[in-house]
Amino acid sequence: MGIGQSYPGLTEDVLEDYTTLTYLNKGEILYLMKKFYSIDPDKIRENYHHRFEKDVIIKKFDVLQNNPFQDRIFHVFSSNNDDCFSFEDMLDLCSAMSSECPTEVKAAWAFRIFDLDEDGQISMRDISEIIDRLTGCSKDRFYQLDDESKTKIAHVILDEIKLYNTGGIGLNEFKIIMTRIPEFHSSFYFRV
Repeated sequence: MGIGQSYPGLTEDVLEDYTTLTYLNKGEILYLMKKFYSIDPDKIRENYHHRFEKDVIIKKFDVLQNNPFQDRIFHVFSSNNDDCFSFEDMLDLCSAMSSECPTEVKAAWAFRIFDLDEDGQISMRDISEIIDRLTGCSKDRFYQLDDESKTKIAHVILDEIKLYNTGGIGLNEFKIIMTRIPEFHSSFYFRV
């Protein structure tokens, strides 16, 4: 095997497939495997597709620690919808966050994260919660924006950007909007 240290299940062919199916290069994939494998080598040797719980992943991949959408990231990228990650789930996340990932693909993933109630659109309710998450507000803090202010902000956003007048922002609208915002590509990113 020409990939340096060997990892059970990660053959040269599988590594080649991963580079074809993701926006990551071999070096990034091997780095991620090294980190993922170090969580518990015995479990990976026993089952290459072992799924680690969210807390374990967050400890090893500190880029996720302070993300206000951490719960949504795990929900969206967890292939079994169990908020646990296999190595391939981690590859999907890192691929979407890669600088090589096209903006339209990033936007599709971002939409799924921001569609908090999973109704197929980013609604006023979603925007209100997004504001709370981005400002670090919670109901037990005194500096939380009041509902009227959040509603005004949501109205302005929806009035400015909705293209099809559906009462929310659909996936196609969101992708169009995000491709027009140059900062989106570099802000929906983290380095492997």
